[in-house]
Amino acid sequence: MSQYLYSPFNGLNQLHRELGRFFEPGLTSSTADDRTITAQADWSPEVDIKETSEGYQLIIDLPGIEPSEVDITVDKNLLSISGSRTTNSESDEKGYKRRERVSGSFLRQFTLSDQADSENIRAKSAHGVLEINIPKHANQSPLNITVES
Repeated sequence: MSQYLYSPFNGLNQLHRELGRFFEPGLTSSTADDRTITAQADWSPEVDIKETSEGYQLIIDLPGIEPSEVDITVDKNLLSISGSRTTNSESDEKGYKRRERVSGSFLRQFTLSDQADSENIRAKSAHGVLEINIPKHANQSPLNITVES
């Protein structure tokens, strides 16, 4: 039954899954444009999304990335978060038995709800965790409509 409840993030979650499949490592493409997009997103940071009565909160793991190296934009209700993480190329293969930490560029995009107040989005970063707070418009609350008989 819960799948039929309205959630403003249903579309956002579907977009996230589709973008995640598109940017999977090892994805092969047949056109030059597709390869360019894949090359621009080498990895995808983990994101938690929380909704409160006041707004939405995105918590993004970005260890090893300076806040000044993260680009956050909103264009036509599309929130884009991008940046890159580099490793020291000098030590890339010296002595490593295993490398699991991914480097390269990332891009995460989220469609904002109509309730989102994109003019007042705030972001802060501490200890490799980026927190983006998106307030809701104050005047948009659900309306109850009485059915007349």
